[in-house]
Amino acid sequence: MKLLFIGDIVGKSGRDIVSSTLSSIREEYDLVIANAENSAHGKGITLKIYQQLRSFGIDYMTMGNHTYSKQMINEHMSEMDRLIVPYNHEKRTTDNYYKIIGCKGISICLCNILGSAFMSESNMEPYPAFEKILEETEKEKIDFYMVDFHGEATSEKRLFLEYFKEKAKIVLGTHTHVQTADADMIGDCAFISDVGMCGAYHSIIGRGIEETIEAYIRKNPSTYTIAEGPAIFCAVGIEIDEMTKRPASIERIRIKPKEN
Repeated sequence: MKLLFIGDIVGKSGRDIVSSTLSSIREEYDLVIANAENSAHGKGITLKIYQQLRSFGIDYMTMGNHTYSKQMINEHMSEMDRLIVPYNHEKRTTDNYYKIIGCKGISICLCNILGSAFMSESNMEPYPAFEKILEETEKEKIDFYMVDFHGEATSEKRLFLEYFKEKAKIVLGTHTHVQTADADMIGDCAFISDVGMCGAYHSIIGRGIEETIEAYIRKNPSTYTIAEGPAIFCAVGIEIDEMTKRPASIERIRIKPKEN
């Protein structure tokens, strides 16, 4: 079984590169998951964009600290049944913080957790948060847990894996938008500190360069602006052994635009 996890989709450039890339590789994968918390102009998601991403061939979407940036999300949450939000988000209004997915005879529990380091939207540390999910699902038939750990600190993500590696066989970091070089199998657990982003290559992690300079260096009032132009595509491909029902390999995917 082959699983594709796509890093943080940032704005229109990110959505466009995901659309064009998936059109040529979607058939290679049995299951496609993406982090979509930046998909609507860099912060949050809307029903329209959720439906658009589903039409690209994305099966499930995880979120992060910007989950509730668009107020309309609560009005349409019931229509976005394949959207998984962080369990420990301070504004969480839904029970869609995990989803049990059956694929090719394998039962995967997909979860979304916020880190606590430098993450003001978290109302609970990630370790007790995941323990709560384990308690809630202990009677379910689950082969392993897959966690989108949305956080700033690479050390916190690795610590989470080491502590829960008997249960969480896939731990994928999101949020920092820069793909890390530590994709590896830790025993029978697939891990990477950050999957990276899908968004404008010439940017500050997806945000407009000049606008960011104005805001942070010159300290001038500015409007949050998503960068445009050719985009990078970042993801990981994970092979899952259908006999052992455990991950067998993880591979980084990083496709830069031809004109960069």
